Amino acid sequence: MAVSIVQRLMQLSGCTKTRRRTCCEALRRFAPARLRAFVPALLAAGLLAGCAPDDYRNWADMQVEKLLADREKQTIDYLPDSARPVGEPTTRPMKPAYEKIPFTRIAPPADSPMERRVAHPSFGPLGPDVRLHTAPRVESDRSGMEILQKRLNAEAALGPAGPGEEGMALDLFGSIAYAVRHSRAYQNTMDDLYISALDVTLQRHLFEPSPFASSRLEYGGADSPEPKVGYESAIRVINTAGVNQKLPYGGTMTASVVHNFVETLTGAAEDGNSAQATLTGSIPLLRGFGMVNLEPLIQSERNLVYQVRTFDDFRRGFVVSVAQQYFQLVSSQQSVLNRRLNLRNLDELTERTRALYDNGRISFLEVQRALQSRLSAESSLINAEESYAAALDNFKILLGMPPTQPLDVVAVTMDTQSPQIDTNEAIRLAEQYRLDLQTAMDKIEDARRGVKNAENGLLPDLNADAKVTAGDSSNVTSIELDRRTADYQAGITLNLPLDKLAERNVYRRALISLNQSNRAVVSLHDKIVSEVRDSLRQIRAAEINLKIQKRGIELAEKRLEFSNELLKQGKITARDIVDAQQSLLDAQDAYEIARSSLQTLTLSFMQATGTLRVDAEAGAIGRAMDRKGPMGQK
Repeated sequence: MAVSIVQRLMQLSGCTKTRRRTCCEALRRFAPARLRAFVPALLAAGLLAGCAPDDYRNWADMQVEKLLADREKQTIDYLPDSARPVGEPTTRPMKPAYEKIPFTRIAPPADSPMERRVAHPSFGPLGPDVRLHTAPRVESDRSGMEILQKRLNAEAALGPAGPGEEGMALDLFGSIAYAVRHSRAYQNTMDDLYISALDVTLQRHLFEPSPFASSRLEYGGADSPEPKVGYESAIRVINTAGVNQKLPYGGTMTASVVHNFVETLTGAAEDGNSAQATLTGSIPLLRGFGMVNLEPLIQSERNLVYQVRTFDDFRRGFVVSVAQQYFQLVSSQQSVLNRRLNLRNLDELTERTRALYDNGRISFLEVQRALQSRLSAESSLINAEESYAAALDNFKILLGMPPTQPLDVVAVTMDTQSPQIDTNEAIRLAEQYRLDLQTAMDKIEDARRGVKNAENGLLPDLNADAKVTAGDSSNVTSIELDRRTADYQAGITLNLPLDKLAERNVYRRALISLNQSNRAVVSLHDKIVSEVRDSLRQIRAAEINLKIQKRGIELAEKRLEFSNELLKQGKITARDIVDAQQSLLDAQDAYEIARSSLQTLTLSFMQATGTLRVDAEAGAIGRAMDRKGPMGQK
């Protein structure tokens, strides 16, 4: 009997089968027969304390995973990997955890990275030296580009990359898959969902039978009335075991058994056993009766659904954020390439103007203009490369990648399907599928329940209670419960509400919260309508702008080609060539920005309408976000 009680208590506590089997076998082998019969609660308490923390954690994980699988299937119709937290730190606190001022590393003193330069101007005649009728060979200082290139390729300059330093190449989907596995913001949101599920397990457990057990060992002694005995002493063991049950609609019931075991050590006292069984119950009849008693469980269950929606909303926004920065990086890559090409063209222009000046067809002023334009193009290229490097570091942080990790963003050509629906249809989709709007509407029902519960709090306390006890008839060596010793009592207690100011304020606050919930839904709905309308307008503008910029590139290319021909004929100046080249560069930049904007706006529109699916069966983006799928395989 004692072994079975111990085994059941260990099972309720979450101990594994192997641990339960080992403990019960030790109880059978080493505990004396008499103690096994009389002190099961004491042994059970000791054995329960031996369950490892991992047993409890695994028990919680099994419950949470099952619960989340059920809720996610019913809420969003697929099962993202979101149940078990990853990268859990050690739970044992060290000494630094108790320090009032945690240690902070302070950077050592260093030279200032920026100081004012002292200029030393040179004096001399202005203008070119034209005595030999040849243009002076003015070479531009390319030290800026060389320094930048050396700094960007510092590791490559020292030799091949070491182990673990190889560069990584990611396209859009590879970036999403990497971010899902490594992004700290993504993992934090998964942890929030896990915690919500833990709250549900606790509230459910509160309505399950809750066993309890305790044991007390007493030693007592006194002088014996018989002169020959002298001193009497005995050991008394008091065992208490029982179970509490919280009732669904209010009240509790408790069943307990108290067992006393006395063993004489010295003197003439008799050994004996006594036991008493008690059953008590208390039920509210007014205040606290009904669904109000289930409010914590109901709200925790609903909060879990809200958190599932929030998690999926985050995943959709996370995809848009990664895609937006990715497209901007691809656009920046093309911008750098355009400026390199522009610099090469200006190099050729400088050589042509120098040759024309040598032949006496143009003045040296045109050569200077070409050289100055070349220097400006070189500065623009350096700035573009610096901007790309900074944007790449920000992208790595978003993905959860160390900024020092070499990364090559691979540009991929994608087909973007722009939405072809009108504004009213888009608004209808948002009203139907936006998860945050659904949650806001559900919270109105929560507020209504709050009003109902506050009304219940205004009622008087009327409680019914009952108690039944039974014990053995005398102090004998064996336990024998006698029904003739049964005792019972019942009663009703009424507490009149003489001071209900606090309850009144709670009720008034509940009414105000209901009004606020209604206003929140209206406000959110208006915001969503505005987002959808604005998103559609931006998409239409981006489509038109993309066509305009494409046409602008074609015109700029023809203008540059025509200008080069006129320059050969001596009919235009170098300034016209520079202007044509700059127009082509501006048109190319504008085209890349328009194309990147259209791709990002399409995803943003789907997010605004709640139609962006990120499950594994919804396309490449969903497969990239599946942490267990092929694209997300660790």
